[in-house]
Amino acid sequence: MSLEEPLPLIIASTATDECHLLIGTGSVDSISLTTRRIEKLLQSGISPIIINPSTSKHYELLHSLYSTLQIHDRSVQLSDLTTLGRSLTSGVVDRVYINLPFEQCTLIPQLYEQCLKLRIPINTYQQPEHSTFHMIPTYVDPQGSGLQISVTTNGCGYVLANRIKRDIVSKLPHNISNVVENMATLRNELLLEHNSQLLHEPIYQCSALGLGLDDEDQWESHKLNNFVKEFAETKFEQQRKRTRWLSQVMEYYPLEQLASLTWNQLEHEEGTAIEPKFPSISQNTCKNKGHLSLVGSGPGSVSMLTIGALNEIKTADIILADKLVPQPIMNLIPRETETFIARKFPGNAERAQEELLQKTLTALEEGKKVIRLKQGDPYIFGRGGEEFLYFSSRGYTPTVLPGLSSALTSTVVSHIPATHRDVADQVLICTGTGRRGNLPQIPDFMESRTTVFLMALHRATLLTKELLSNQWPEDTPVAIIERASCNDQRVTRTFLKYLPRVVEEIGSRPPGLLVMGKSVMKLVTNPEETSFTDEKMYHIDEGYTDVLEQTTPVSDLLNGITA
Repeated sequence: MSLEEPLPLIIASTATDECHLLIGTGSVDSISLTTRRIEKLLQSGISPIIINPSTSKHYELLHSLYSTLQIHDRSVQLSDLTTLGRSLTSGVVDRVYINLPFEQCTLIPQLYEQCLKLRIPINTYQQPEHSTFHMIPTYVDPQGSGLQISVTTNGCGYVLANRIKRDIVSKLPHNISNVVENMATLRNELLLEHNSQLLHEPIYQCSALGLGLDDEDQWESHKLNNFVKEFAETKFEQQRKRTRWLSQVMEYYPLEQLASLTWNQLEHEEGTAIEPKFPSISQNTCKNKGHLSLVGSGPGSVSMLTIGALNEIKTADIILADKLVPQPIMNLIPRETETFIARKFPGNAERAQEELLQKTLTALEEGKKVIRLKQGDPYIFGRGGEEFLYFSSRGYTPTVLPGLSSALTSTVVSHIPATHRDVADQVLICTGTGRRGNLPQIPDFMESRTTVFLMALHRATLLTKELLSNQWPEDTPVAIIERASCNDQRVTRTFLKYLPRVVEEIGSRPPGLLVMGKSVMKLVTNPEETSFTDEKMYHIDEGYTDVLEQTTPVSDLLNGITA
């Protein structure tokens, strides 16, 4: 498939009780494709109808395998499309699959044209020109959790897609079935609570994510990280907070830990806490003075983790990690190391920070080696300085290990030169979120400066309004960089005036930041990616490939370092 051609729309379709018509069973020597297809349709609650114009041998075999199915041992007729279906659809079949032997292929164009007229989806084996859909190699969880993983190369090779699917499945956690079932349970309980609340509150006070929360796209929204008032919350606001928490738990927490998460853990006495049951196997009973390290984990890629940080992670007694520390970094923590993830969810930042300080102090008093694992660099909006002063005043002077800050690494992986001759001679790093959620002082616009705003995506509308009111040009180039250096990195280029609308349209993929200035467009060579209008407001680049992974797998490198 040419990259210029439109991509097919991939959906998960509910097809229970539908009638699907299978025309032909393939060559005389084999009907394995037909039998596999029948099994898959039956598994989805579909009623397959087979027309077998090939041989009586096939007719007898199919009857022996599926004695309850409708099997017609005869030639196909165009009227079959409108007579063999359900009464609900006035006899029109819901879907058609064709697998005719070569000598009967002359019927295919007629069947295809008729299906188009009747708007019946049709798949013709090995003939994409006579197909409106194709089957995708799919993994179905044998434990019955409902998990399905499908991969398509859109015509570039079914075998290759199947191999990619197997590779993905092989990397799933061993308890993925429990993860899916447990998250479904929590989500359903949340839905029941929301539906119950709708009976007592006006309809405009429904969930921030919609009435039913049924569309998976709604769980990736620019509104998920909006601030929630910490005091005087209504019941509706508390419910909305729970929705955000659950979505963020699904997004950030290690998959294996989601299998055992409960609402009791989501709701402590104050109703603001989340704490998964991480293993607590460390048996350090030493009464010597403990030691604390504030460690930066970098932006996300394991190859951007320092050797010093890796050594601290591998030798810790307990690790207290920030919520946004990427999964690849968390995977480096030995299974026997006690681990706690910060509960800094919307509206709970201050209390969560106090909890981290207390847990750290307790572990230090027990003589443990404690690691405060932070995303990026501890001293770039990571409260590293505050924690250094806090613990130093209590007799525990921390060791601080720097990390590559996303404020600068994100520009590199997004092909943005933070400084460039005759374009930008300085860099300014700002926060979009001050204390108590207030917007910080807006910097003046300087044409020769690259400005980076951390923690700002959730308030893009307010930030844009303030920047424009402070004489920032409407056509200032802006890059929205999300999950920098991770496999699912996303870089969206636009102009400042379009920023709020773009964020609302594409949603949010935390953690993310904003880069503004002429340098954003300097290395972009395609004019279509730098010119934006009301009709075409942005351009997106998806994904990040680690150069190190292409030559030496990071796992091999880490094994060599830790050996």
